[in-house]
Amino acid sequence: MPQFDTNQIRNVVVVGHRGCGKTTIAEGLLYTAGATDRLGRVDEGTSTCDFEPEEIDRKISISPALAYCEHNQVKINLIDTPGYAEFFGEVLPCLWVADCALLVVDGIAGVEVHTHKVYQVARQMQLPVVAVINKIDKERSDFAAAVSNLRDALGGMEVVPVQVPVGSQASFAGVIDLLSMKAIVGQGPQAKRQDIPTELRDEAAVARENLIDAVAATDDELTIKYLEEGELTAEELASGLKEAVGQGTIMPVLAVGAYQTIGLTALLDFIGEVCPSPADRGPWRGTDSKDQQISREVSDSEPFSAVVFKTLSDPYVGRLSLLRVVSGVAQADADVINADNGSREKLSGLSFVQGRKTISAGTLAAGDLGCVTKLENTLTGDTLCETRAQVVFAAPESALGMHSAALQVASQADQDKLSQALSRLAEEDVGFTYERDPDTGELVAHSMGPLHIEIVTGRLKRKFEVDVSLSEPKIPYRETVRRKVRVQGRHKKQTGGRGQFGDVWIRVEPLPCGGGFEFVNEIKGGAVPTNYIAAVEKGIKDAMEDGVLARYPVTDVRVILDDGSSHPVDSSDQAFRMAGQIAMRMAIQEASPVLLEPIVEAEVATPEDIMGDIMSDLNARRGQIQGTESLGGQVQVIRALVPLGEMSTYAATLRSISQGRASYAMQFAHYQQMPAQLAETIIAKAQGS
Repeated sequence: MPQFDTNQIRNVVVVGHRGCGKTTIAEGLLYTAGATDRLGRVDEGTSTCDFEPEEIDRKISISPALAYCEHNQVKINLIDTPGYAEFFGEVLPCLWVADCALLVVDGIAGVEVHTHKVYQVARQMQLPVVAVINKIDKERSDFAAAVSNLRDALGGMEVVPVQVPVGSQASFAGVIDLLSMKAIVGQGPQAKRQDIPTELRDEAAVARENLIDAVAATDDELTIKYLEEGELTAEELASGLKEAVGQGTIMPVLAVGAYQTIGLTALLDFIGEVCPSPADRGPWRGTDSKDQQISREVSDSEPFSAVVFKTLSDPYVGRLSLLRVVSGVAQADADVINADNGSREKLSGLSFVQGRKTISAGTLAAGDLGCVTKLENTLTGDTLCETRAQVVFAAPESALGMHSAALQVASQADQDKLSQALSRLAEEDVGFTYERDPDTGELVAHSMGPLHIEIVTGRLKRKFEVDVSLSEPKIPYRETVRRKVRVQGRHKKQTGGRGQFGDVWIRVEPLPCGGGFEFVNEIKGGAVPTNYIAAVEKGIKDAMEDGVLARYPVTDVRVILDDGSSHPVDSSDQAFRMAGQIAMRMAIQEASPVLLEPIVEAEVATPEDIMGDIMSDLNARRGQIQGTESLGGQVQVIRALVPLGEMSTYAATLRSISQGRASYAMQFAHYQQMPAQLAETIIAKAQGS
């Protein structure tokens, strides 16, 4: 039997803006619950969840980490996530497998841009959210102001404090639990329950009344009882709150000073008593082998299924996969199948996870989190299950990496190792991708930001001894024509034996933006034999690969083959291919060629107070503002069309303007003609190289 059953498990993902204290809270919870014998510190490089060398050096979370503790016979799985926007792609799978989100808010800074972002995604996933106001023990922190800020900034849920702080800033000593109406005062495991201080009894009574009002309003039976009797029992209040949190109608708010481990005992109590278990969250829905909708109850009695939410590479054990058991029981060394690709796998090294350490587990119950080793063909987002009862659970779509950099290796030896190294890193990091750009031939890495790509290149060197340099990717410009022309292409060559002869007349005319290439055959009477038409088209396409201005591909043209001549002996496919090339090059020269630049649609999420600065910067980049949209909570989305060539430094500039409070995404929109003065610079550079 599993060591913990489903009802004893709580899966909590810790999310929030960078610097709000997520890892410090996770570390404090582990220490307070007795899972660790000493309190690790981020600034000392000793925390359980920040164990990668890059995390220790930079004192920030870069990758999600899994840890667990036991409190009052409940196993609490904690997934600590990064707060930097560059690593948001790693957060999405963690939200997917959790049953509740701890939304950590800085008691001084309040709701920040990334706070809003993770909250919105949690809401989209119908994930219960519990707000934790941290740093109540710091100067200028204000619990009441932070609660008010939550109400203003985050819509869709009733924001209700379930605690009253005992003291504030330097005098913060603990919290009053409004469910039990007891004060929990002290640090870490030494915190004690005691009566509410006399001077706070009135404030606590009012806060409890507000809590009862909010909970009663979520249930008709509780509303009637409250109106008739003017009170709810402690059991009714607790069960009503748990139901409201699970349904996502109430976001309870708690107070902690995580660095001093104040309020963490009360937080552990709350997670165990109010946060939903995996079974409380209901069945998971997926598709079976026939692509039919199917659901799995989170129960040990169901067929086994699990999903992988993080892939790690360990230098000693190889690939390590963090997973959630969705249904059934995970048995060590059991044979399973990857339902996404049909690969056979084995649940080797089934374990609980404590940061970088693993603890062997013979079984994992439905709903539990753990890890397995050496999965050969299974990556983040994949589903493992029994062969006889296959199911696929759809993982959330990966966040798109909007920052790009071209990679160059230092030596041929590094070149040989680079492909495998990049593949391994892409397996670990769902926010990182790479490709060989078909237009420029460069190896281009796509990440969530400059810091992200810096981390990736550091890991390339540390883990795989591959040294790379970074440069801005080449912009895939295009060329097109602006007027109609008709030209002749004639290829004639006599070498003493059989000669070469091909003769064509073509009309070239511009197509609308995005029109691509059209070839039209209007030959009549066999002026160009039918068996040579394909060769003519191929020659035309050959000529379009290198334009006449700056050798960029030519697009948005229609070419009509309308006349020509042939020789009964000397004509051939090769001769007509050459004739097509000659004709097309002449046509491009005569048809007023111009340079096209790629335009992207950019979306910038920003606080209202700096909208003007961001819009001015976009205008300076030749951007065209398309409109704005409010996300609520004084956060706006600015939409603009901007030339891709102007966006190469945008991530760094946006971070500077917003002090890290804004984020952006972009996607290709279309090509458009480049201003003549700027085009001249690009053309001169290309012709001089």
